[in-house]
Amino acid sequence: MDSFLQVQKSTIALLGFDLFSENREMWKRPYRAMNVFGIAAIFPFILAAVLHNWMHVMLLADAMVALLITILGLFKFSMILYLRRDFKRLIDKFRLLMSNEAEQGEEYAEILNAANKQDQRMCTLFRTCFLLAWALNSVLPFVRMGLSYWLAGHAEPELPFPCLFPWNIHIIRNYVLSFIWSAFASTGVVLPAVSLDTIFCSFTSNLCAFFKIAQYKVVRFKGGSLKESQATLNKVFALYQTSLDMCNDLNQCYQPIICAQFFISSLQLCMLGYLFSITFSQTEGVYYASFIATIIIQAYIYCYCGENLKTESASFEWAIYDSPWHESLGAGGASTSICRSLLISMMRAHRGFRITGYFFEANMEAFSSIVRTAMSYITMLRSFS
Repeated sequence: MDSFLQVQKSTIALLGFDLFSENREMWKRPYRAMNVFGIAAIFPFILAAVLHNWMHVMLLADAMVALLITILGLFKFSMILYLRRDFKRLIDKFRLLMSNEAEQGEEYAEILNAANKQDQRMCTLFRTCFLLAWALNSVLPFVRMGLSYWLAGHAEPELPFPCLFPWNIHIIRNYVLSFIWSAFASTGVVLPAVSLDTIFCSFTSNLCAFFKIAQYKVVRFKGGSLKESQATLNKVFALYQTSLDMCNDLNQCYQPIICAQFFISSLQLCMLGYLFSITFSQTEGVYYASFIATIIIQAYIYCYCGENLKTESASFEWAIYDSPWHESLGAGGASTSICRSLLISMMRAHRGFRITGYFFEANMEAFSSIVRTAMSYITMLRSFS
């Protein structure tokens, strides 16, 4: 439970406010979110670069990638602000349910600890990929300028984001300030993505743990009498229903985020795939490859977590089937009532729970569809070049 809470605090703290404080104290360190405001301020200059390079496919694709990244980063940050109270309520529900289940036995606490350890490993991998992409994005302009100077004897100034500024960046002072602004603003893309995606991964990991605890309990339940059996099953069903309710709350929060993530990721993949296919034998190819890997991992996390949640919630049906329910039943109407409740629960568990993005379900099938669609877009873009 402590590790779960630590994940939430550390990720939200990246953006400069604290969900665990009172509203008046939430923005006591607003300067830590200046990088997000920086990306908002640089957005018009990225849009200007898109319009300026409209007739050049490669430059347009590069500028469009930056534009989509900034749009997604600003959208995620705005969603964090809009949903901060909902996130706080969800975190409080998780903490309460985790405490209640951990106190009921060491085996339940072990299930929760295993889920949080797996969550921490995934979050570490995700953060590493994003930080690597951010570092390469900051270093790439110098690599480009160095290669250009080595091959042609002169170099054009390069920035982390394709921007069209109203001032002359060939002047060293203007270039240094523009580069610092762009590099600083790029963290405004990384931090909201890392925060929201990490919290989603943490939520779904613990929801899967709750479903596993419900399965563990129903497989091993045994009552000395019909009344005791019914009381035990009622507690198990209450845990399963509470977990489903929390899944629904989580899905309502993340539906617009997942919809925007999948739509923009599809466009990003086709643009980046096109750029990578053009520059795979050049130094820029390493940057585009790492960027593609980051986008794929980002989409994969949502699909993987959604698939796990669906599987664990649906597995409750088989747990009921494997349970020793027949050993706790006798003759009479009470046993019929228990059988009916077991059948109804199996029917509900058969559907499981599906994380959706309004128009689609976040699962591995959706992930495969995104990758296939991106590949078809790459082929279309190459035909225009």
